[in-house]
Amino acid sequence: MFTEPPTNLNNYLVSNAYLEYSAFLLSDIEYFLLYTDIPTKASKFSQVEKRFQDIKDLILKSRNHYLSSNTAFHKPFKLHFDYLNWFYNVTLKEFNETLKTPDESGIFDKETLDEIETSCRFFDALQAYLPMNHNEFFLYESNKLSSKAFTDCFIAGETILSGNTKLSMELTESALDMLERAYQSVDEESYRRQEYDALTISLNPHRQAYLSFQHYQDLHKIYIASCYQENVLLKQLFYLASLDLDESTSDETLDNIGETIELICEKIPDFAATRNESALLMLRSNLITAGQEIDDLEMLFPPKEFSSILKSNSYNYLNNLPVKVTH
Repeated sequence: MFTEPPTNLNNYLVSNAYLEYSAFLLSDIEYFLLYTDIPTKASKFSQVEKRFQDIKDLILKSRNHYLSSNTAFHKPFKLHFDYLNWFYNVTLKEFNETLKTPDESGIFDKETLDEIETSCRFFDALQAYLPMNHNEFFLYESNKLSSKAFTDCFIAGETILSGNTKLSMELTESALDMLERAYQSVDEESYRRQEYDALTISLNPHRQAYLSFQHYQDLHKIYIASCYQENVLLKQLFYLASLDLDESTSDETLDNIGETIELICEKIPDFAATRNESALLMLRSNLITAGQEIDDLEMLFPPKEFSSILKSNSYNYLNNLPVKVTH
C-alpha cells in the first residue's frame, strides 16, 4: 500500500475517510437507538431519517471520489465499501423497528452476535492490506479481540453474568495490549507521515484550513485513548461478572458487586459516545486538511463531556508509555 505514488494514496485515503466517517455516524445512530427512550426516539424520528440520507450521500461521495481518479487499492476499497453498505442496512433495520418496546432483559440474541461476527471478519480481511506494524493493523486486531470477547464467550440466551466471562476478560486484556501497541506505533513508524504528506499533497496553506502534522497525530492518539478507556470499562465488567460467588458470599458483598456492575453499565454508553465523537472529529479534520468540504453533523447521542478524555486515566497512561527501542 505504501509503495504507491502519493497521488494514488491520497485518492484512497480520502475515499476511505468518507467511509470511516459514515461508519461512526452509523455507530452514533446505533447508540441513540439503544440508549434513549421511545418518546425521545419519536421526537427525533425525522432527524434520524435525515441522518440516514446524509450517510448514504457520504457513501456515494466516497465511491464517486474514488472512481474520479486512479483506482489503486481496488480490493481494500471495495471491501470497505461493501461493509459500509451492510452496516447501513443493519442500522436502518434497527431504526425501522425503533418504536417497538425495547428488550431490557440484557440477554444476548443470535442476531446481535452474528452481526459482531460479521464485523470481525471484515476487520480480519482488511488487515491483509496493511503492514503488520501499522497502527491501524493493531486497531483492527484490538477490535477483533474485543469482538471475540462476546462472540467466543456467549451464546444466544445468555446474559453478561452467565457466559465465559473469564475468557472475555482475557480477550479484553489482549485487546488493550493491541491498543497500547497502536498508540506507540503512531510516532514510531513512518506510515503516518506518508499518509499526512499524501493527504496534503495539493494543499495551499494560504487558502485552506489544515492540520499540522502534530495535530494530526494528536487527534489519532485521542481516538485510541477513547477506545482504550472503553475497553478498560469492559474488562472491569467481565472481571466482576467472573467472580466465584456461592452461598457463603455475604449479602453486603453481593450488593456491592451488583451496584458496581450497574455503575459500569451506566458508563458504557457515554464512553462509546466519546469514542464516536473522537473518531468523527479526527476524520472530519483529515478530510478538511485534504481539501474536502464536509458538514459538521451534530451527534444524536453525544458524550456528556468529551473533553474529559484528555483528563482520563487511559489518556494519561498511554501518554506515559515507555518509548520502544527499535533494533
